[in-house]
Amino acid sequence: MSPDVSMTDVAETDFESPSRPIRIAFCHFTSDVCGGSDRSLLDLVTHLDRDKFTPFVVLKTGDPLAPVYRAAGCTVAEIPFVPPRRALEWGKLFRFFASFWPHVFCVAWLLRRWRIDLIHVNTINNLQGSFAAKLALKPLVWHVRELVPQSRADALLRRLVAFLATRVVANSPAVAETLHASGDRVRTILNGIDLCDYPEEAPTDPQRFETELLVVCVGRQEPWKGQHVLVEALPALFEAHPKARVWLVGGGAVNKPDYAPGLVARCEALGVAERVTFTGIRDDVPDILRQAAILVLPSVTPEPFGRTLVEGMAAGCAVVATAAGGPLVIVEDQVSGLLVPPDDSEALAASLVALLDEPERMRRLGSAGQARAQAHFSLDRLVDEMADLFTDVYTTRCPKAT
Repeated sequence: MSPDVSMTDVAETDFESPSRPIRIAFCHFTSDVCGGSDRSLLDLVTHLDRDKFTPFVVLKTGDPLAPVYRAAGCTVAEIPFVPPRRALEWGKLFRFFASFWPHVFCVAWLLRRWRIDLIHVNTINNLQGSFAAKLALKPLVWHVRELVPQSRADALLRRLVAFLATRVVANSPAVAETLHASGDRVRTILNGIDLCDYPEEAPTDPQRFETELLVVCVGRQEPWKGQHVLVEALPALFEAHPKARVWLVGGGAVNKPDYAPGLVARCEALGVAERVTFTGIRDDVPDILRQAAILVLPSVTPEPFGRTLVEGMAAGCAVVATAAGGPLVIVEDQVSGLLVPPDDSEALAASLVALLDEPERMRRLGSAGQARAQAHFSLDRLVDEMADLFTDVYTTRCPKAT
């Protein structure tokens, strides 16, 4: 039985025109509307120059962003992808292996039907799209957005990247360091955000830094993201600054259903629940950040990049983040934000209290962070670098393509 594919019709195109745009298939198989990899891919695809590139998108069935891609004029196929499993959950492992090759063949068929010039796969776990590129004899740009742990399974993933990819994109130097097996095919291209959603000048509202002290943590709620570390820091924060409020913005991870309710319960046990708001998933994050004094990223393991940090900086927040992984390239400690040791609630509390004690320092850090976000982390810069990479791969591997 062939996989169930839901697809928009391919627009009529002069496939033989020598001046036609490069056709790129973007393959992504998670479906998390608030996930950084999902949002970063959406930004890239919808901002590519359509005179130079024609995007096609292969998504997991039911992806909530599929209608957004279609509204942007992309041809979209939906396939019921099953992600690989690291844990020994035999039922899920069976589903993965049973569906793997049918889905690989389905993607390869789409690449041929659409007359794709190259394929871009999003995240290191996207094996179906990567094997389909090999099967269809298409150049593969593999975008790695994870800092994978040092295990045998993940060592195998890195070897597959080195074996299959024509080019490898890492979203931070920390990620690039894990991909040494791919040699000089690795290029580090830092994530970027659409700065149109944020002010061009530093905030001047004194209430933001002096009266209503709003501390915000944005992200999917799961153990490695470290929201529990922030919760443990709250008693000390509220003792020093009774007017402070904390918002945890985002939903719980599907595969960690007990974590988010546990955060709520812990707030109640610590006696801080009245000052903490769990907002759930929001589509007005820029508006929330423009009200906040501080943005916190308390991850307990290294962030591959840390997109919410850039968003907070662009909004003029003072930012506090874990000193590991991507934040090391985003934040200049004591200049455009503060870095703290991972999984250390006391150090986090001390940094938050110190900032709230000095509103002028918060304002300086917010202004410096905003300037840094505008200078180094714009979506325009990301799109230009990715476009250059796509063009290089196409002209190098497909010199006679018409």
